[in-house]
Amino acid sequence: MDKRESMWSVIKEYLFKAGLMEEAWTYVLDMIRTDRDMFRDAHHLLRIEYNNEQFNNLMEVDKTINAMQQKIREDVLTHFIVSDFSKYEVSQALGIITVINGLERIGDNCKNIADLAMAACKTVHYGDLDETVTVLEKIVFRHFEELLIAVEKDDLEISKRIMNEYKEDVSQKINATVIELLKGNYSNLPPQNMVSAALYLRYLKRIDANQRNVASLMVNPFKKIGYNYKESKV
Repeated sequence: MDKRESMWSVIKEYLFKAGLMEEAWTYVLDMIRTDRDMFRDAHHLLRIEYNNEQFNNLMEVDKTINAMQQKIREDVLTHFIVSDFSKYEVSQALGIITVINGLERIGDNCKNIADLAMAACKTVHYGDLDETVTVLEKIVFRHFEELLIAVEKDDLEISKRIMNEYKEDVSQKINATVIELLKGNYSNLPPQNMVSAALYLRYLKRIDANQRNVASLMVNPFKKIGYNYKESKV
């Protein structure tokens, strides 16, 4: 069996059975769920209906994300101090610390989307780009649900699919679309909508990139977290 394919089960069996690490892992899952809800709210503000109360609530939820990140760091550090770890286990715990930084940044990007909505104070449409944007939004929404399943059920195939889809269906598509915007190929859009579209697409890319990074923890060694998955040649 490919070593990378057995990593997560090893972590779950040996690393997380202690109380503090189990608590830290619960917070990781809570961060993913909270990020998902923040993205849903940010999307609603920008693309469906803006209201100040929902905007203010989203800003408060971001503080919860920050507190979760700090709590996970505290639990991992405390567990390191009181426990005897192998080098392998240390590298995996450091991997978790790495990906929670990305989960915190998802919250920041959701705030950025909400800021776009506040600037417009109305539902934002992107004309000829709307269909492309809608497809990308649906992928990001789906990846949140799939990431939760992958992490909760140790599903490596879902993790690999998220990683592959990020590269092929999100990153490359967004890069190409932003270039088309910069070339003026959507000149029928009002200038403010062109700026909004370019920023929103970049925020979508960063949100999904950080989901990809969490998925990569499931299948990649520590040094490859955040990089593409490659099948072993052995």
